Amino acid sequence: MRLGRKSQRPEGRDLGFTLLEVLLTLALLGGAGFVLAVKLPLDFPARQLDLSAAQLLTDLRDTRQAAMAENTWYSVKFFPVERTYRILREGAKVKEVPLQEGVSFMQTVPDLTINARGNPSLGMTVSLINRRGQVRKVIFAPVNGRIREG
Repeated sequence: MRLGRKSQRPEGRDLGFTLLEVLLTLALLGGAGFVLAVKLPLDFPARQLDLSAAQLLTDLRDTRQAAMAENTWYSVKFFPVERTYRILREGAKVKEVPLQEGVSFMQTVPDLTINARGNPSLGMTVSLINRRGQVRKVIFAPVNGRIREG
């Protein structure tokens, strides 16, 4: 025997969902879908370009710091066809870094040498470009060795 109010539905007729349950479920799914759509990055080529530029910037700064800390010279060689660059310590390979998918060097970049004082052999601008034609530049100043994104 059941206590409390008796259900409006006859026994054995509980076959589906009420309209309120369906609408509430749709509202929750719609809200979750909206939040997901807002949070997901939709501009992957721009993100890959930003990641490649940030990686190059960080690697050049780290290489400059290592040259000063170890009192030796480093060089960075760029390979536009393979879309990679290599960091060498006194001619021995330390690191090889591929660019992100869809990102390449915009022009042929000369090799860079950083002396023990952290000064580059020449000032240079490395331009990266993605499939959409967006460009990011990493600039290495010749006088003070400042490295920045431009």
